[in-house]
Amino acid sequence: MKDTEWSALDDESLERLLVERWLFRGILLVVMLAAAIATTYLGTQGLSSLTDRLTVGALLAMTFFAGAVVFAMRLTDIRMHRELRRRQHPA
Repeated sequence: MKDTEWSALDDESLERLLVERWLFRGILLVVMLAAAIATTYLGTQGLSSLTDRLTVGALLAMTFFAGAVVFAMRLTDIRMHRELRRRQHPA
Protein backbone atom coordinates (compact mmCIF):
# COMPACT_ATOMS: atom_id res chain seq x y z
CA MET A 1 0.00 0.00 0.00
CA LYS A 2 1.36 3.39 -0.96
CA ASP A 3 1.88 6.09 1.62
CA THR A 4 -0.46 8.42 -0.24
CA GLU A 5 -3.34 5.96 0.12
CA TRP A 6 -3.26 5.63 3.89
CA SER A 7 -1.90 9.06 4.79
CA ALA A 8 -5.12 10.67 3.57
CA LEU A 9 -7.22 8.62 6.01
CA ASP A 10 -8.48 10.04 9.28
CA ASP A 11 -7.25 8.61 12.59
CA GLU A 12 -10.12 6.18 13.11
CA SER A 13 -9.93 4.78 9.58
CA LEU A 14 -6.17 4.41 9.87
CA GLU A 15 -6.55 2.48 13.13
CA ARG A 16 -9.13 0.19 11.51
CA LEU A 17 -6.78 -0.39 8.59
CA LEU A 18 -3.98 -1.30 10.99
CA VAL A 19 -6.24 -3.84 12.72
CA GLU A 20 -7.22 -5.37 9.37
CA ARG A 21 -3.57 -5.63 8.35
CA TRP A 22 -2.70 -7.17 11.74
CA LEU A 23 -5.37 -9.85 11.21
CA PHE A 24 -4.15 -10.52 7.66
CA ARG A 25 -0.57 -10.90 8.92
CA GLY A 26 -1.85 -13.33 11.54
CA ILE A 27 -3.48 -15.44 8.84
CA LEU A 28 -0.24 -15.45 6.86
CA LEU A 29 1.66 -16.58 9.95
CA VAL A 30 -0.80 -19.45 10.39
CA VAL A 31 -0.18 -20.43 6.75
CA MET A 32 3.56 -20.37 7.40
CA LEU A 33 3.14 -22.55 10.49
CA ALA A 34 0.94 -25.05 8.65
CA ALA A 35 3.45 -25.25 5.79
CA ALA A 36 6.29 -25.80 8.26
CA ILE A 37 4.36 -28.60 9.97
CA ALA A 38 3.49 -30.24 6.65
CA THR A 39 7.09 -29.97 5.47
CA THR A 40 8.36 -31.52 8.68
CA TYR A 41 5.83 -34.34 8.46
CA LEU A 42 6.71 -35.11 4.86
CA GLY A 43 10.40 -34.95 5.70
CA THR A 44 10.05 -37.49 8.51
CA GLN A 45 8.20 -39.85 6.17
CA GLY A 46 10.98 -39.65 3.61
CA LEU A 47 10.99 -38.01 0.22
CA SER A 48 10.83 -41.06 -1.99
CA SER A 49 9.09 -39.70 -5.08
CA LEU A 50 9.27 -36.64 -7.27
CA THR A 51 5.80 -35.64 -6.11
CA ASP A 52 6.99 -35.54 -2.49
CA ARG A 53 9.94 -33.36 -3.42
CA LEU A 54 7.79 -31.00 -5.48
CA THR A 55 5.29 -30.74 -2.62
CA VAL A 56 8.02 -29.88 -0.14
CA GLY A 57 9.48 -27.35 -2.58
CA ALA A 58 6.07 -25.72 -3.06
CA LEU A 59 5.50 -25.58 0.70
CA LEU A 60 8.90 -23.98 1.28
CA ALA A 61 8.32 -21.46 -1.50
CA MET A 62 4.91 -20.60 -0.03
CA THR A 63 6.48 -20.13 3.41
CA PHE A 64 9.22 -17.83 2.14
CA PHE A 65 6.75 -15.80 0.07
CA ALA A 66 4.37 -15.41 3.03
CA GLY A 67 7.30 -14.37 5.22
CA ALA A 68 8.37 -11.73 2.73
CA VAL A 69 4.83 -10.35 2.54
CA VAL A 70 4.57 -10.25 6.35
CA PHE A 71 7.91 -8.44 6.60
CA ALA A 72 6.95 -5.86 3.97
CA MET A 73 3.56 -5.29 5.59
CA ARG A 74 5.20 -4.77 8.98
CA LEU A 75 7.50 -2.09 7.58
CA THR A 76 4.48 -0.20 6.24
CA ASP A 77 2.62 -0.67 9.52
CA ILE A 78 5.51 0.91 11.41
CA ARG A 79 5.22 4.00 9.21
CA MET A 80 1.45 4.05 9.85
CA HIS A 81 1.98 3.85 13.62
CA ARG A 82 4.48 6.70 13.50
CA GLU A 83 2.03 8.82 11.52
CA LEU A 84 -0.75 8.11 14.02
CA ARG A 85 1.54 8.98 16.92
CA ARG A 86 2.57 12.19 15.16
CA ARG A 87 -1.07 13.19 14.65
CA GLN A 88 -2.11 12.41 18.23
CA HIS A 89 0.93 13.96 19.93
CA PRO A 90 2.12 16.95 17.93
CA ALA A 91 5.49 18.34 19.01
